[in-house]
Amino acid sequence: MRLFPLLLIALCPLVADAGDAKKHVVIVVMDGLRPDSVTEADMPTLSGLAARGTFFAKNHAVFMSTTEVNGATLATGASPARTGITANLEYRPDVELLNPVDTQAEWAVWKGEGQPGAAKWLRMPTLVETVRGSGRRAVTCGTKGVALLWDRSRDKRTVDQPTVYEGKAIPAATLDRVIPDLGPNPPGVHPRFFANRGQDHWTTRVLTEKVWADDQGELPALSVLWLSEPDYAQHGAGPGSKTAKLALKSSDDALRRVLDALAAKKKLDATDVLVVSDHGFSTIAGGVDVADELTTKGFSAAGAFLTPPEKDTVVVIGISGAVSLDVVGHDPAVVKRLVEYLQTTQWAGVIFTKDGLEGTFRHADAGIDAANAADVIVSMRWGDAKPPEGRPAGVMLAEGARRSPGQGGHGSLSRYDMNNTLIAAGPSFKAGLRSETPSGNVDVAPTVLSILGVTPKEKPDGRVLVEALAASKDAPKAEAQTLTAERKAEKEGEKAWKQYLKVSTVGGVRYYAEGNQGDAPK
Repeated sequence: MRLFPLLLIALCPLVADAGDAKKHVVIVVMDGLRPDSVTEADMPTLSGLAARGTFFAKNHAVFMSTTEVNGATLATGASPARTGITANLEYRPDVELLNPVDTQAEWAVWKGEGQPGAAKWLRMPTLVETVRGSGRRAVTCGTKGVALLWDRSRDKRTVDQPTVYEGKAIPAATLDRVIPDLGPNPPGVHPRFFANRGQDHWTTRVLTEKVWADDQGELPALSVLWLSEPDYAQHGAGPGSKTAKLALKSSDDALRRVLDALAAKKKLDATDVLVVSDHGFSTIAGGVDVADELTTKGFSAAGAFLTPPEKDTVVVIGISGAVSLDVVGHDPAVVKRLVEYLQTTQWAGVIFTKDGLEGTFRHADAGIDAANAADVIVSMRWGDAKPPEGRPAGVMLAEGARRSPGQGGHGSLSRYDMNNTLIAAGPSFKAGLRSETPSGNVDVAPTVLSILGVTPKEKPDGRVLVEALAASKDAPKAEAQTLTAERKAEKEGEKAWKQYLKVSTVGGVRYYAEGNQGDAPK
């Protein structure tokens, strides 16, 4: 395999440059893929790619370990504090007063960015936008709506540089060339019994057979493919289930289709391929109805409303392994009483508050201190137990639409949710390397821009993964620390509270490995 010299770039120049016109990068996101699922038996194509490239053993999601939050980070190289996306669902009363809004929804993005004086919905330039701004092509195809977060420039999307999402496309004329040959996007399936193979492979074919067909011998500088599996199947049937195994095969087959298309174009040896997941996964051990729990303790709490919520109402937004709690009016006394109750529960794992109330961490401690972040954010409690039927270790308590035992979930600070997959192979990366240096989703965008020789307009929070680059010899050093917070019992019979958060720092970038209630394991 031919090695191209690496152009290492500064991370804070003012404008994007023309980039290296000979280089191409393909990012394949396998939603929810745990790194321990990458085996020769279940994913031969991906495990083979890992053997030919670099496997990042200690890669980390950002918290919350959910799709939209990490989708925004992957797209920008920025923490949730700077992207402004802190949860899949958020209470944004300036956009929707009665219900939480989906942060990947096109309507919410349009309305949020369209109001006079409003901050942009996604507050950092994206990788796709930056590459396109350098004068090179960039395309995004996703089975899921999160693909929209990679490119908000509606007027810059063209049929040769489209955004495909959920079977739709911007511009819509993109599908005029797709449907006659591939048909429309197939219907969805029940995730408990079937993998979402039809939709994922339709989206893959749109990229490889249609979007790449008009390249006049040249691939786009950047292609992003976001698959829905194994996330859908793991939610429906749990990690390690028969359905989840089918989902692993589906994603692996989609990757094979991508590699075969590159080989047919004689571009495989000249293309860097990164396979990443947005988060890991856990098995749900039990569910908690947080709004009901709060109501029984005298709070006014709900997740949706028929009339505008009154002052001091707690808006509860459960996202499986995490819960956002917004107090209408943000009364400090109500927030304090809410936190003190949470610290008596068995289901809260780690509690974050904006100012770091006693026994909590500050939002800033986890890089989630966006202006729109909820007053209180909770990671649900988790454990190392191994579920039955030979399924992988890692269980958690869950809130929200998915909280049935045996189903899969994520969003928490569990090590099984936070440790996600990153594999990179191609001319820019070392072959046969298993990197033990902590890394994260926040590093993907700056690394890709470095490879392409494109300078970002705004300095990202992540770093270039120099330890894996073919032109680099040394790995940067990592420093580990464990943060703790506690509130002592003030009277006899009262429960004390303690929580921890394990953090690693490499080159000034912080990665969050795990956090939970109680003492940190050694």
